[in-house]
Amino acid sequence: MHAVFKYNPGMHNVVQVGEGDYNSCRVSGPSRTYTSGNDHIQLSHGGKAFFICSLPGHCQQGMKIAVTA
Repeated sequence: MHAVFKYNPGMHNVVQVGEGDYNSCRVSGPSRTYTSGNDHIQLSHGGKAFFICSLPGHCQQGMKIAVTA
């Protein structure tokens, strides 16, 4: 299973973060950043994945998603 994120790469990004960073809208630890605007991300079956936009203010305004695969 995978997730697909489509967005304007000049205006947004996708960062896979841990649950704590997802809840606080920050990137504090190791993370993977996607910037293509057409990102296909493999999800682990039976697990949760957390994604945010790391541009200033975007996550705080709701640009984040938690996925259970």
